[in-house]
Amino acid sequence: MPKFILDYIWLCRNCSLDLRTIGNMRSIVIPALQERAAGLRQAIDLASDSCAELEHDAEVLESAARAGLQRCEPQPTQQELFAA
Repeated sequence: MPKFILDYIWLCRNCSLDLRTIGNMRSIVIPALQERAAGLRQAIDLASDSCAELEHDAEVLESAARAGLQRCEPQPTQQELFAA
């Protein structure tokens, strides 16, 4: 897996939760990771041989994208929690 993708995953895991960072992650980085994972899945489907390394890379990317989406979800403020 290319180093820049591993860097994106690292940045996501160590997110500062800054609104600009979250926006960039949700609009640029996470979709790019999902696209790359989908491309790997297509390559795996087309290959006749077992591609354990590609399979692992696809799983890492999919897991990172899911975790990133979960981390980037806006959390309710204290007032919103008790507004009901």
